[in-house]
Amino acid sequence: MTIPLFLGAGILALLVLLLSIFSEVVYQFFGRGEKRKLIVLSDDEYRKELDIEGGERLLSLLQNRGFNIPAACGGMATCGQCKIKLHTDVGFYTSVESPHFDMRTREAARKYLEQGVGDGYVRLACQVRVEKDVSLYLPKDTLHVKKYSARVIKKIPITSDKMEMWLKPSKPIQYKPGQYIQLAIPEDFAEEHYKKYGDLIKEACQKLGKEFVPYVPGTTLYRGYSLASVEPDLLKLIVRMAPVDPCMPLEKGGPPCIGPSCIHNYIQEQSLWNFFLGEKIRFTGPYGHFMLKEQPHTAVFVAGGAGLAPILAVMEQWFHEGRQDKAIFFLGERRFQDIPTLYLPKWLKWERENPNFQFVPVLSGAFRGDNPAEMNDVDKKCFYNVSEEDRQIIKEQGLVDEQGNQWKGQVGFIGPLLRKYLSPDSDIAFYLCGPAPMTVTVIDSAANVLYLKKENALFDDFTGTLTPSVDLLYQKLEIKEKIFSLNIPNADKLIEKVGNILIIQLILKDKIDASYDFLKQVREALDKSPNELESMLLSYKS
Repeated sequence: MTIPLFLGAGILALLVLLLSIFSEVVYQFFGRGEKRKLIVLSDDEYRKELDIEGGERLLSLLQNRGFNIPAACGGMATCGQCKIKLHTDVGFYTSVESPHFDMRTREAARKYLEQGVGDGYVRLACQVRVEKDVSLYLPKDTLHVKKYSARVIKKIPITSDKMEMWLKPSKPIQYKPGQYIQLAIPEDFAEEHYKKYGDLIKEACQKLGKEFVPYVPGTTLYRGYSLASVEPDLLKLIVRMAPVDPCMPLEKGGPPCIGPSCIHNYIQEQSLWNFFLGEKIRFTGPYGHFMLKEQPHTAVFVAGGAGLAPILAVMEQWFHEGRQDKAIFFLGERRFQDIPTLYLPKWLKWERENPNFQFVPVLSGAFRGDNPAEMNDVDKKCFYNVSEEDRQIIKEQGLVDEQGNQWKGQVGFIGPLLRKYLSPDSDIAFYLCGPAPMTVTVIDSAANVLYLKKENALFDDFTGTLTPSVDLLYQKLEIKEKIFSLNIPNADKLIEKVGNILIIQLILKDKIDASYDFLKQVREALDKSPNELESMLLSYKS
């Protein structure tokens, strides 16, 4: 009985494969070639009309005609960066697109498509196949994005898993602190990387509940890296060689994320992109709107891991401009060994010389049960690699004990510490870059205890799901206020349960559509009665 079942399943899979191949062949031979118009509009009455062949993806059409649209995933709809405003109806979102859009954007798209309300709607360019004349809008700064080449001139280890990468561009690049560039990953390296780690990456994606997108040979992959520098003719990146699955560390054989390696010594290994000195690389940029607000405000800088790069740049700008507003810098790392001690003297100097600036490093531990306050041999080695003068400053600031054995700074997570260092402030702005769990939980805490406005939570969305995640957090905040207004006896427990399901079970697993559905169910249950909400939460399964 089992054999016929397997045989039937195999035949069905083969038929599906043949059908998909047939569809692509039909498209290649019969779906292409019809002449279409692509009209690109922008600010200052910019208009460019292009003659194109119908049937191609919009992202490819634009990139092949000199419009350097960001697309770190190579058009696989996993990064969400190739968002384009369309003035033409080319259909609603595909299933892989919708998680990259918040509710407001989705509603605007529906109104435009169904009622003709508005001047356009937003989609991912990689998911739009141009089969008719199309008109679209590109922001002015997107038109200014260019292609560059550069040479690697320095590669400096700053922790056990992070390195400074210094690039000398062939010509100066004009950018603002906080912006990022996209490195073109060499195709031979990308292919070897997926040959070696493809099965492990697929396994990790299945475990994390994420879609696995295999590498297609010949595809140019890009990876976005924020600039840690402020000079136009010398670019500094901070690169971290991170595992695909945080529970499968590199030292235990876990697959690394694709990108430049942090191997300290240059070795010949086809699956590692070593960034040799003098190597020529290609990149596009600058991108992003992660920049300092011009008006006076209280600034909270939050960084973790490789997310330190843009925070370094905007803090350099802050002090270069001589700003006197209150500012605080939270650095979230696992242990002392993960703090880039190369920068510690500068941060501590800023703190000593600027009474309105405070530096708060927070260590969470490398794994559940790990106590980062007890400095291990690696932590101590990193501490004693710092100059004697700087070690004394670290001790005087109360971060390490006199014997150099104990971490005396903050331990835990940044979110719960916010109220200790800050008070509610209508002019407060958060600048965040780091792992998604850190960014999401800090914004959630700031919105709840400091009343942080949604528009003042500033970040670059490299995953494409952070923007809708923040939208969900603020929708949860509205539900919280409604629950409190009803004077429900167990309001705190209900709100905590809603938050745990939304953040831990859904948002941090990139289940954006399910998150919106969950909050809809919460509202519907709450409209009926508090008991209905309690029952719904007890029975909810993600």
